[in-house]
Amino acid sequence: MRRLLALAFIVIIGIIAVRLQRHDGSVAAQSRQGPAGTAHNGKAFKFNRVREGIYHAVGTGALAVVGNSSFIVNDDDVIVVDDHVSPAAAWVLLDEIKAITNKPVTTVINTHFHFDHAHGNQIFDSRTNIIGHEFTRQMLLSNSIGMPLYRNYVTGLQPQIDDLKKRLATESDATTQASLERQISVAENNLTSQRELKPTPPNVTLTDRMTLYRGSREIQIRYLGHGHTAGDVVVFLPREKVVMTGDFLTAGLSNMSDSFPDEWVTSLDELKKLDFDTVLPGHGEAFTDKAKIGYFQDYMRDVWTEVSRLKQQGVSAEDAAKRADLTKHSAHLPINGPGVPLIGVQRIYDLIDQRAKR
Repeated sequence: MRRLLALAFIVIIGIIAVRLQRHDGSVAAQSRQGPAGTAHNGKAFKFNRVREGIYHAVGTGALAVVGNSSFIVNDDDVIVVDDHVSPAAAWVLLDEIKAITNKPVTTVINTHFHFDHAHGNQIFDSRTNIIGHEFTRQMLLSNSIGMPLYRNYVTGLQPQIDDLKKRLATESDATTQASLERQISVAENNLTSQRELKPTPPNVTLTDRMTLYRGSREIQIRYLGHGHTAGDVVVFLPREKVVMTGDFLTAGLSNMSDSFPDEWVTSLDELKKLDFDTVLPGHGEAFTDKAKIGYFQDYMRDVWTEVSRLKQQGVSAEDAAKRADLTKHSAHLPINGPGVPLIGVQRIYDLIDQRAKR
C-alpha cells in the first residue's frame, strides 16, 4: 500500500511539474517585461476558427494591429503566423490566445518583412523560433524601418492624432465624441509602442521551402517567387487545405512599395498549383473564392502595362499615379476611380530604370 501511495504521489507531482513547465513556456515566449502601449478596452482580436486548431486573427479596432495574423494550435504547442504592427500588438495577441489554449507559442513565421507583419518579433525570447525568408532577415537586420512604406506610416501617426484632437475639440455629439476619444487612445498607444520598436529578424531562415511537423499536422512554408516583396512566403497546410498568404494575396489589393508586379503574376501561378480551398490573407477576411487570384493577376498585368506606358511617354510618377486608370477592375477589386497609389508607381518606375541599366 505504501508503495502504491508513493507511486501515486510521484505521478501527481510529475503532472503538476509538466503543467507548470507548459505555463512557464507560454510566458517565456514573451519577454518578461511588457511593452508600452498595450492599454485597450475590450478584445483587441476576433479569432475566427477556420479548422480544428486553426484560427485567423483579425483586429477589432480596440488596438492598432493593422495586419492580420493566424495561429495553429498543435498537440503540444502553438505556431503564430505574423505578429502585427508593434511589440504591444504582439504582446496582446499572445495574451488573448490564452483564452483559446494554454499551450506555449514555440514558433513564429514571418510571411515578409513589412512593419504590419513582423514588428512584434522583439517580444519573443531566444527560445522561440522565428522563421522567415533569408531576404526578410536581411531587411529586418538592415533598413526595414528606413523604407518608404514604414517611414510614411510612422511619420503620419502624430498628425493623425493632432487631427483627431482638433475634431474632438469642435464636436458636440456625445456618440461622436466617444468614438474620437477611442481613436485618439488607440493612435497614441500605437505611437508609444512604435517608439520602443527594435526590428528583430528571424533566427531561422529558408530560401525555398521548409516543412514543420507537429504530431499529425504538416506545415509547409513555401517561397513561390518575387511578389509583394523579394521574400514572401506562404504557409500551407496540405491536410487541412488552408493557405496563409500574408500580403502575397489579400482579400483586396496589396501595396506595391517593394513589389515586382510583373513577376508577381507568375508567382501567383505557383500558388494556384497548391491544393487548398481556404485563404487566410494578411488583410481582409478569410475567403474560399480562388477566382480572386485571377482577378488580382489581371489587375497587376494592367498596372504594369499602364504605368509603363505613361513612363515611356515621359509622364512624371506623380502624374502617372493620378492618370493610370484601372477602373475596369472595379467589379472585383476595391477601386473607386482612376489612380494608383504613388508609392506603387514610383516602385514600377524604379524597376524599369534598374532593368534598363542591366
